Amino acid sequence: DPRIIYAGSASGGLWKTTNGGVIFKPIFDKYNQSIGAVTIDQERPDTVWVGTGETWVRNSTSVGDGIYKTTDGGENWKKLGLENTERIGKIIIHPKDPNVVIVAALGHLWNNNEERGVFKTSDGGATWQKILYITDSTGCSDLAIDPENPEILYAAMWQFRRYPYFFNSGGPG
Repeated sequence: DPRIIYAGSASGGLWKTTNGGVIFKPIFDKYNQSIGAVTIDQERPDTVWVGTGETWVRNSTSVGDGIYKTTDGGENWKKLGLENTERIGKIIIHPKDPNVVIVAALGHLWNNNEERGVFKTSDGGATWQKILYITDSTGCSDLAIDPENPEILYAAMWQFRRYPYFFNSGGPG
């Protein structure tokens, strides 16, 4: 239904319209208001995944607390882990198996951490496996799935560190 739109914002939560944008309603107010990614299961459009944490890493950025999923169009949400990733920038649902979900985790802004890279679940979010990791200062900024072969993923990795007085972007990672 092209009239249903979900809009996430860096520090203003998740909004939904069912009338093509005439009226938007907040549907995520009980949870983290920093939205980094929103993905709709195209085969089951009432199933929506939300990754929290703003991915534009400026000094005043908002921090996320993991990934959430709804199966009823946003009426009820379940937190499904990845709490320490701090920033989720992309969520991909495998086109042939909705239990397989791949996540780009950018990671902490102000310090190194191991919870960054690419994560995968094969059981709908009950458990997560880190499938690509470079360093504790390099996160995944974007993901793409090959439309001809969904077993092939492309990951953009980014080494960065924010300081109050400086920003490091890029490096061997």
